[in-house]
Amino acid sequence: MTDHGALVLHRVDELAPRLLELSHALFADPELAYQEVRSAARCADLLEDGGFDVEREAYGLPTAFAARSGDSGRHVVICAEYDALPGVGHACGHNVIAASAVGAGLALLPVAADAGVRVTVLGTPAEEAGGGKVDLILAGAFDGVDVAMMMHPTPYDEPGSVGLAIEEWSVVAHGKASHASAEPQLGRNALDGIVAGYTAIAMLRQHLAPWQQVHGVITHGGDAPNVVPERAAAAYYLRAADLAGLDDLRARIRACLEGAATATGTTVEITPVGHVYEPVRQNPGLVAAFARACESIGRPLTLDPKGPQISGSTDFGNVSQLVPALHADLAVHSWPAVNHQPEFAAHCVGPHGDRTLLDGAKAMALTALAYIENPQLVAEPD
Repeated sequence: MTDHGALVLHRVDELAPRLLELSHALFADPELAYQEVRSAARCADLLEDGGFDVEREAYGLPTAFAARSGDSGRHVVICAEYDALPGVGHACGHNVIAASAVGAGLALLPVAADAGVRVTVLGTPAEEAGGGKVDLILAGAFDGVDVAMMMHPTPYDEPGSVGLAIEEWSVVAHGKASHASAEPQLGRNALDGIVAGYTAIAMLRQHLAPWQQVHGVITHGGDAPNVVPERAAAAYYLRAADLAGLDDLRARIRACLEGAATATGTTVEITPVGHVYEPVRQNPGLVAAFARACESIGRPLTLDPKGPQISGSTDFGNVSQLVPALHADLAVHSWPAVNHQPEFAAHCVGPHGDRTLLDGAKAMALTALAYIENPQLVAEPD
């Protein structure tokens, strides 16, 4: 291992108490998408204390930040996520993501100037809903970036995890209210329109292509049983392995919802919510470097016995379509608990979650060093 490598590992060990304190503070105070005021401030404060030049409310987003070092040379960005989920808090482990990104950045800071590179720890709000990284892309946060990376806690390790494209829909059905007993024939039941659409989608699922997925919940079904619902609503996520598959799925799901409206005498509004998340495109050189880094720090990879899985979605996919990127999954050894379950959340502040935080910081810092020492690492074959 190079002197720089030994230095960044020592630096993470030195910072460990503060990084764990940060992770646990984020976990105890979960904030939802675009509302992560205290979470962003906690991360920014630690980075500023460590010597970074921190821009708060960066790129026009109140809960984004950019912690920068250096003003010339190749540019490495480490992404920090810190938004939580409604009801289950940090059941996706974003407290671990944020603290590991902060740790990797602080570990790299002493060697960045010597190596002639720029390092930015970028605070990226609203991954769970909305797509903060897409907002940041549109605002220019990734212009001139050479490499971007992050890690994500999961039940198993997977340095080269693959995420699906996703689009969220808000669906509202409109009918006509009437007395459900005295004059039902005068009504048009918006809830029936939503339920018929939900049922049509359920029947469509058996004919979808591999990795085309749709998930939905009914969010409003009416106001009283004796009033024919004049308004009902649902929320859907549409996923596919690529944008062409997503476009195909859009047309088929729209047909289900519009057909249900025709059948029930209602009308339907379909409104996309937030940004489309593109599929994750992993850079093979960064994936290999991250796996080697895990081995060098004594972290054997615990792979899913079912083999590599394609699941979930992230706005980091949009970043990965622009620049060479790494989105590595690191195990908190939670199986059978999985992301978005309360049991998984508990693992993200337990001993395995704490170790994964520190291992992730070390492995990302070593991966960044591998790129710094050999920029051809990220070159892909023609």
